[in-house]
Amino acid sequence: MDRFYSGPSIKSYKKLSDWFDFKKDNMILVNSGKIDIGQHISSSIALICSKITGVHYNQIEIVRLNTSFTPNEGKTASSLSIPHSGSAIKAASFTLRKNFLKYVVEKLDITQDEMNFENGIVTHKSSNKSFSYWDFSRTKEFLNIEIPENFDEKVLKEFKYQNRQKIEVKTINEIVTGKYKYVHDLTFPNMLHARIVRPPNYYNKFIDIDQKVLKSLKKMNIKLFIKGSFVAILSTEEFLVVKYLTIVKNSIHWQNIKDLTDGNGNIYNLLLNNQRDKLNVRSGGEAFKEDIPKLKDIKEKGSKTLNSIYKKSYLMHAPLAPSAACAIFKNKKFEIYSHSQALHDLKGTLVKAFNMKEEDITLIFTPGSGCYGHNGADDAAFEVSLLSKEFPNQHILLKWTREDEHTWEPYGSAAINILNGTIDKSGKILYWSHEVFSDTYMTRPSEKELNNFASYKLMNNNFNKNISTPKTAAHMGIHRNLDPLYDFKEKRLVKNLVHDLPLRTSALRTLGAFANVSASEAFLNELAHSMNIDFFDIRIKNLNDKRAIDVLTDLRSQMSREEIGINNARGIAFSRYKNSAAYCAVGVELFINDELDIILKNAWISVDAGEIAYEDGIIAQVEGGFIQAASWCLYEEVKFDNKEIISKDWDNYKIIEFNNIPIIKTSVLDRPSYQYLGVGEVVAGPTGGAISNAIHDALGERVRSMPFTKESIKRELLQ
Repeated sequence: MDRFYSGPSIKSYKKLSDWFDFKKDNMILVNSGKIDIGQHISSSIALICSKITGVHYNQIEIVRLNTSFTPNEGKTASSLSIPHSGSAIKAASFTLRKNFLKYVVEKLDITQDEMNFENGIVTHKSSNKSFSYWDFSRTKEFLNIEIPENFDEKVLKEFKYQNRQKIEVKTINEIVTGKYKYVHDLTFPNMLHARIVRPPNYYNKFIDIDQKVLKSLKKMNIKLFIKGSFVAILSTEEFLVVKYLTIVKNSIHWQNIKDLTDGNGNIYNLLLNNQRDKLNVRSGGEAFKEDIPKLKDIKEKGSKTLNSIYKKSYLMHAPLAPSAACAIFKNKKFEIYSHSQALHDLKGTLVKAFNMKEEDITLIFTPGSGCYGHNGADDAAFEVSLLSKEFPNQHILLKWTREDEHTWEPYGSAAINILNGTIDKSGKILYWSHEVFSDTYMTRPSEKELNNFASYKLMNNNFNKNISTPKTAAHMGIHRNLDPLYDFKEKRLVKNLVHDLPLRTSALRTLGAFANVSASEAFLNELAHSMNIDFFDIRIKNLNDKRAIDVLTDLRSQMSREEIGINNARGIAFSRYKNSAAYCAVGVELFINDELDIILKNAWISVDAGEIAYEDGIIAQVEGGFIQAASWCLYEEVKFDNKEIISKDWDNYKIIEFNNIPIIKTSVLDRPSYQYLGVGEVVAGPTGGAISNAIHDALGERVRSMPFTKESIKRELLQ
């Protein structure tokens, strides 16, 4: 590697002062446009800054995102936080150190050999004069410094720093001692507490409310707000709001405009039979509205052709604490506290929704307890803003209920993956066809699509389904990782955006990659098994990317060091997320008992995320991602009927429990001076594929419908 790219954020924020603030003595305040919600972004960025500037890690503070002054680096999503913000801070840190030392040499008229440089302070050895970063920040020279978009290898090598340090994760003490403040914990004088009175489903119109209940609310000084079919209750006493929520809900007469689905609501039938946009996905991962290549029947002596269909259910974010938001509307300006991962985007959307100026809306990131992803965050922020404009000059804290979260958050879509492939006797894949059917993952509210706020539709009594336009950029939405990294001889890749499906969907972690990688890695094993080819060998044989091969080789080495348990089974899978982020290979060992319970025993992960910014952070990310993906594989499924969503609570939406977490061993391959590669979402698809393959190894039969419950196993084995 001969150049380091500073990342796209530097193009918009070129000044060093955009990223660093020195107003606190002996502290560097770092302005990042990315949000830390448990993925160790703050720790990683602080460590990057510390390594290069020479300032102690504990003296570096990552400023919480505030739309009035922190850089707009887009959404915190798609495993781009360290590639974008980490690269920007790395470039800013190099620039700071280089310009600071140059300034000191000129100001003190000394050489670098005559100075001691420690913890951001230069001391002249003979005169004992000193000059610090904090002194430098007050000069006009500092304010004019711009950050280069690229650094060459020679510049990078001038800076020697320790790559692997043991540090304390930012905010960890506050979190484990209960001192950490979440949006749910916010308190302000005379604050109103709010709850939304939800209809039975998306398609219910408000008709009227019992007059006796109205009188009771007035008597208790509980405020009622009704606009269209959007209904909310508010009080300074949270207990009263909680108590009357059910009373109000039961007193409202709703008109059912239409059912969630018809009487034949089998989601997989709908996925295959509903109207859809069909796009051709070329190698490289872009989608095009063009003629779809016909499925080929490859005839080559000694080859074998197989086809399979894989299914995945609707999945929810299911945060440990439901969504929440807080806002005040005062002096015709909004101040909004939200756990959304897209605050700058959300600001633009609210500007349009309320017809206001950008400078009149400020959003401040405030973490939600266990909340991340596109759960109800944006919806809650819009709802509390709507209420605060109606009841100005006092803060309003809106909390969703558990039922709100489970039934009104936007889900990750159900999907069907249809695969066809031909393998020759040497293990080379001659032909690969992969067709995916799914609803959109790209319905975050925007300036052009305010209807993506569920409550915006309710307040306008708009019960029409939105028709989504298919996204075409590389590895976008449904077709993320549809194009595998493998060097197959010929590929046919087809994206089907299916319309008029029953449930509300949007971005769930990995978007389409979880279903696509899980299915393709399982099918690759099917092809290998048909030719009796080793599962590692078939992957390596069809790869020409050395880093991918290194990751697989490392995983093989890890797994070979441990004997497989009696009656246990193993499976492996591999992917490079979006073919541009980190490389990841996963191995799983499991046991299936006579009752068809799947018990995870061991897991091995090998990952290459470029240069290691913070190794413990990478390990935490991939191991946490493994657990979430295992939960998707084995337990999670949104259930619904024609009238309502049934998965209203934890009893009806099962997640993995501690007693089924395997022993996980993770190996991180270091690539010094290489670009940072996003790691947050890389493990999900390989986990799905590895578990699927291990189940096949255990049963001798292929199970193709997630979640892999005993019911789905029985159903497929009996077919």
